[in-house]
Formats: sequence, C-alpha cells, structure tokens
Amino acid sequence: MIIDALRTAGALTLSLVAVEGDEIVGHVAFSPVSIESGTAGWFGLGPVSVLPDRQGSGIGKALIEAGLAKLKEDGAHGCVVLGDPHYYARFGFRNDPALRYADVPAEYFQHITFKGPTPGGEVRYHQAFEVS
Repeated sequence: MIIDALRTAGALTLSLVAVEGDEIVGHVAFSPVSIESGTAGWFGLGPVSVLPDRQGSGIGKALIEAGLAKLKEDGAHGCVVLGDPHYYARFGFRNDPALRYADVPAEYFQHITFKGPTPGGEVRYHQAFEVS
C-alpha cells in the first residue's frame, strides 16, 4: 500500500527490484523526506522487503547498496532510515540526535550524508507512510 500511494503521489523517487527467474524476490524504495530546517535533497529508505525464504542471502544488502549509490550519483544530499542500527551501520548509516523522527528512540533513526553538512531538526516522511 505504501508503494502504491507513493507512486500515485509521484513521490517514489527510486524503486529497485531483485528478480530470480520470473519471480520478484526483493524490493527497496526511496522517497523524499522533509526536514524541519528546510534542507532539501534528502530521502528516506524504505520499505525494504525480501521474500522470507531468501532473507540472509544478500538480496536486501545489494538492493540498498545499489539504491544509495544511485541517490548519490543523482546528487542527493543524504538519506535517512528507521530501523535496526546494527543492520544499517554496514551501509554507513549513523545516529545523530539532532536529526529526529517522531518519538522514536534516537538510535533507531539514522542517516548517511553524501554532501554538505548534516541538517538538524524533525524529519517527516511522505504522507503515504501514514496509510494503514
């Protein structure tokens, strides 16, 4: 539902799929986020999905790495993610308490800066993430 809502709103910046044979086995999406400071050029990573029987095989890692490389190549300033700090640290994501998301504990909201200074303030994802 989130992906459909992002696509309908024209807010799905990057969508990558992993295919084996004729089966989609993984997907990653990136969409713009807004930051309280007004800093532009930042994106949110997610959702990320891999078929349960294929998790742990490197599909998610490959999709995330390809997506981050494409964002950087296209001139993005940075990317945020809400998730397991141990998992996302391998991609260069780090926590900065100055960059916040709702009432989420700081260690679970992380960022990677591609260029320029890391902004501060509250981050908001597209309203598609509020779809239930």
